[in-house]
Order: sequence, then C-alpha cells, then structure tokens
Amino acid sequence: MIRVKIHSYNLIDKLRLRFVVFLMFISFTAQAQLSGNPLFTGADPEIHYFNNKYYIYTTAIYGTQFHAYSSNDLTNWYDEGLIFDLFPDSPWSQYNGWAPAVVFRNNKYYFYYTAETKIGVAVGNTPIGPFTDIGAPLIGTDPYTDDIIDANVFIDDDGQAYIYYGGSGKSRMVVRKLNANMISLATGPTDITPQNYTEAPYMVKRKGIYYMMYSNGSWFNDTYNVQYSTSNSPMGPWTYRGKILSSNVEDKGPGHHGVLKMGNCDEYYIIYHRYENGTSGDRKVAIDRMYFNAADLIEPINMTNYGVAPRIPDQSCPTQSVVSGGIYKLTHKGTNQCLDVFNNGSQSGTNVQQSTDNGSDAQRWVVTLEADGFYKLTHKGTNQCLDVFQNSSLQGANVQQSADSGNDAQRWKIEIMSDGYAKLTHKGTTQCLDVDNNSSQSGANVQQWADLGTDAQRWKLDLIEVPIVSGGVYRLIHKGTSQSLDVSGGSTQQGANVQQYTSNETDAQRWIITKESDGFYKLTHRGTNQCLDVDNNSSQAGANVQQWNDLGTDAQRWKIELMPDGYFKLTHKNTNLCLDVVNNLAEPGTNVHQWTDNGNDAQRWKLDLVKPTTNLATAKFSKPSLKNENETALNIYPNPVKNTLYFTSEMTGIQVSVFSETGSLVLNQIVKANSIDVSSLATGIYFTVFEKDGMKITKRFIKK
Repeated sequence: MIRVKIHSYNLIDKLRLRFVVFLMFISFTAQAQLSGNPLFTGADPEIHYFNNKYYIYTTAIYGTQFHAYSSNDLTNWYDEGLIFDLFPDSPWSQYNGWAPAVVFRNNKYYFYYTAETKIGVAVGNTPIGPFTDIGAPLIGTDPYTDDIIDANVFIDDDGQAYIYYGGSGKSRMVVRKLNANMISLATGPTDITPQNYTEAPYMVKRKGIYYMMYSNGSWFNDTYNVQYSTSNSPMGPWTYRGKILSSNVEDKGPGHHGVLKMGNCDEYYIIYHRYENGTSGDRKVAIDRMYFNAADLIEPINMTNYGVAPRIPDQSCPTQSVVSGGIYKLTHKGTNQCLDVFNNGSQSGTNVQQSTDNGSDAQRWVVTLEADGFYKLTHKGTNQCLDVFQNSSLQGANVQQSADSGNDAQRWKIEIMSDGYAKLTHKGTTQCLDVDNNSSQSGANVQQWADLGTDAQRWKLDLIEVPIVSGGVYRLIHKGTSQSLDVSGGSTQQGANVQQYTSNETDAQRWIITKESDGFYKLTHRGTNQCLDVDNNSSQAGANVQQWNDLGTDAQRWKIELMPDGYFKLTHKNTNLCLDVVNNLAEPGTNVHQWTDNGNDAQRWKLDLVKPTTNLATAKFSKPSLKNENETALNIYPNPVKNTLYFTSEMTGIQVSVFSETGSLVLNQIVKANSIDVSSLATGIYFTVFEKDGMKITKRFIKK
C-alpha cells in the first residue's frame, strides 16, 4: 500500500536560548495530493479557519510551550513556532499546559488553555499572538469537578458564548456562560454531564441540533474513543447517540478532537490525536472527513492513513471526492456486506453480489475517472469491469464483471450524498447499483434498479490504497525482484545511465514524481535536476533510458497507470513503449530501456512512497523558538511504569518534582543513574517536572 506520511518538526531544546524548529514538507500539486496521516506529533488538537488560513493548536510541548500550525490547503502544514509559553507568559501557572481553544470575537483572538488543572485565557490581535494573559485563572475552582481542564468555547447563533470543561478526575462536564468580553463569566457552573463522558467536550451545531462530542476511556491506551449526545439546547438534556471514533488494528487511542465546518457547506472535518502502531510513545495529530447521515446522526469516522484532499474554501460545496486510480472497498449501507465477485473469479461474466467483509481482493475495485466524466470500476487482480448485462437500461438487469470493452455498460456516475454514502448510476440510464430487496444477507444479488433514493442504492467508498502523490519521493522497485530504478554510480551528470540495482537507502534510487499540466508525469532524480529521459526522445523499441537536464519535452514525460495487481506501468509519452528491464533480468546493474508494451513483469514497477530526509537546500523552516544544539528531546519510559522511571536524555544530577494529576507535589528528588524510583506512588496519573538553569520540562506518566 502506498501510504502518505507528512512529517512534523524535530524539536531540540537549548537552555536560555531561542530555538529553531526545522519542519520539512513535500510540496505537492493540489490536483493529486492528499494530506496523509498523521500530520505531525501533537495532542489535544483544535482546528480553525482564520484570515484565509487554517490553524491547528495543540497541547503544550514539555507542558509549557504552545505551538500553532498553519496551512493554506489542509495538506501542507507549517510550524508557526512558539505562540504562548507558561514560562513566562502566564503569571499564575508554570506547568501542565494543554488543550488550547481559540475563538475570534470583538476583533480579537482569545486563547483559552489548561494549566495546573485550571483554565486561563489570553488575548491577542492575530491567530498566533502574541497573547497577553488576563492575569489570573478564568476558572480556578468548581463544585462539580476538581479536574478543571479541556475548555471548549462555543458561540451560539444568538451570540451567547458558552465554555464547557471537565476531565477524567471525576468525569463530569460543566458549562458556564461567558460575558460578551469573553474574559469573564456571566453565570455560575452547571453540571450537564452526558452519558459515557470522560473529558474533552466539543460542541457542534447543525440544523438546529446541538451535538455534544467528547472523549471516553483512558487517554493512555486503546480504550480512548470519541462518543456523542444531542440536544435541542446548548445545555442539554442529552440524548445519547453512541461511539463514532475508536481504535482500529493499526492506530490506537484516538480522541480529544476538534471539528472544522467548511464555510456554508455541509462539509465537516475532524481533527484528533492517536497513537501509531501501539499505545506508547508520542501521540500524533490526524485529520479525516466527518459525515452526517439522512437521520442527522454522525456516521462512524473512517480513521485513515491517507487523510484528506486539498481544500481551499470558496463558494462551491463539492459533492464528489472520489480519488481516480484509487483502490476502493464498496460497502452496502447499513450492512457489513461488500461489493464482491463470486468466488473471486477472473472470468468474464462472473456474477457480482454482496458478501461479508473479508478483506480479500474479491472486494477490491480500482476506480478510475474516464475521459467522458464517468467512472470505471475494475476488479482488482483482473481486467474485468463492473458491467451491466448487455448494457441493458431495464430495471432489474443483472450486474456482472466483464472484459474491459470501453463501452457504456462499464461506465458509472458516482455521486457522494450528504450522508457521505455514494450512489452509482449506470451511464445513460436512471438505474442505480442496487442490492436485491435491500437484503443484508451475504450472497444477495447485485443488479441495477430505478433510482428510489433508498439504502439499497447507497454504498460507502473506503479508499484502501492511494494513487500517486504528485511531488512525493518514490523508490521504484522492479516487479518480482528487489532491484530498484537506479542512476549508475549515483551520478549527477547529464546523460548518466539508468539501470536496476540492489535496493539501498541512497538518493541514487529516489525519484520525485510530479504530475505536469499535460497530465503526464515527470520523474526527477532526487538531489539533481536530472529527469528520467529517453535518449533523443526516440520512439524506437530498445532506446536507452538515462537522466538528462529538465527540458520540459516529451522525452521526459511518462504515463503512469496502476495495474490490477497493484504495480504500475510507465509508458513513454506519445508511444506505446514502456519502462523496461532488459530481458526481465534480476541481476544488479541490468540496463533499463523502453520496449513495446507486452504486459509482462519486465514492465511493472512497485511505487513506494519513502520517508524523506531533511535536505537543507529544500527544507522549509519555521519561525524561531527555543534551541538546543547538544541535547535531543527528553522522553520517559516505561509508560505506564511500575517501579523505576527512566529518561532518554542524560538527566543525572537534575532536580525533578513529581505532581499528582490535581497538581499536588508528591515527590521531589535529584536524578541518580538517569532514573527515579516511583514505587511509592499510588496508581494514577502523574507529571514529572525537570528544572535546570531556570528551564522547566514537563512529562506525563501513568503509575500502574
């Protein structure tokens, strides 16, 4: 699977100095780009659109330093640097900074934050400050909870502002009204805790319905999830609706989220944090689409690795977001039955049905946008297309797979409905892809039927594999071998030969693939301006492939097609000649040329999107912040811990204080042997605060 990974900053701390956070991004062409998940390291994110730019705010680094991240298109994110530091920007707090919330009102930006289990607010003139604290906590005590954290501020249509808060200490959610100045309270607290509430409230209003969303479970393991309740009032009472975001096989503990509504569109995005491949280490920020169904309920969130497509707010509200060339699973609405080819057959005429989700290729379809504006669905592993028998326009005509004939029998209009499900209409008819009698049984037949607007004709499209990311750095691996597309000797010279060679981690085998305005692709050898080139732009079979200066000609343009087996074919523009390994040999150093398209493995390549390394010539930099040229970021382990807590950076001789979740000092000692003994602590959540030369670093841990 091609998985997009966009990387975050590498933070290094230097005592008493300002630091520079290096943040490298790949510049993608918006037409083909996806954001990728995760976006960067961080937790407790909130997202907004201010002044024609998106902003994500996250929990403080080291428990004291708040950062903001900005984007023009939801996909390329930039670290705006340190925007608020408890030390010294907050006169009343020094540790446990997290869960920021930002509101624009009165031509000001109000930055609400948690610190020392209290809620503060600071005011600024821009989305990234500077922010001036009001001088004391906005909320420092509460009769219903001693865990005063996770503020969310919501302004209703009538202009009344509400602040919701409350954490896992007593799992109570409290609301107060704010005055119009946004820095003082209009009312006292009211306990409005909904069912299964733990922490992190977030309010969304849609069609007059108040959706109170919140996290449930333990933040430090895979029980963490997001649930919600609804009401006709911003203060409840609530009707519990269920769980919408939870752990899957790969990513664990998703939660503490924010929601972005796109302009006046019924289009929503959810931002949240999660653990990658386990429940330890740093939490990562991810973004995915959020949909409402026809009953105005929130659909369960599809937690992805590919993220979202670029989106710049305008007056349009798109209804279609199918990624051409992507491999999809189509699930019948309201069931776990998938669009399936009987027995995964490869024969033309094999029946199409629905079947229980089993994750096999029988339930995978390559969806491509054709020149006529309609879509073709090709069964993965074959060249058989989703087809209506004899191209019938009759109601009840059977759906099967058939050899790709390029006719209307294999063309479908795909429309994404407001509930996030898709309707597939057979070209030239009003007949939709339909499950007979809206059955939920495995093996039920799939046919076409008049458009009734029912669930029988609605399908969830899950993108399983992502197509080419324009601007991405790739390694091209020859099918059936471990040999990669390679420039001989890693040369940067014009005319250097292209070959296959044993895969390694050098730039000799890295190619930046960009989609050009003519729809073809250019492959640029990483670290040079040399492009994958056919000698003299020849159209002859056997013409040599080399690298050459970027001339913008057809000699350096390639059509890249995803084949049903998941490999790609690269065809030289205006020819039928493919990127080919001579005689399909596997020996390192075998020459690469172009050859007549014969459909064999010699002309098939796996495209692996690789993790980029920092290149100072092309890296983009964030604003200045704190810097340490000698030490890497401090982490603690194991977490959860039973007896001894260790540190990844040398801390011997450093004073460390341990605080309970409510801020009480429970341990104070000098680090010895780069660890401390925590065996005397009771089970619970704690914070270590390290002090050295006036600097403080805070880390959260679990005592089991």
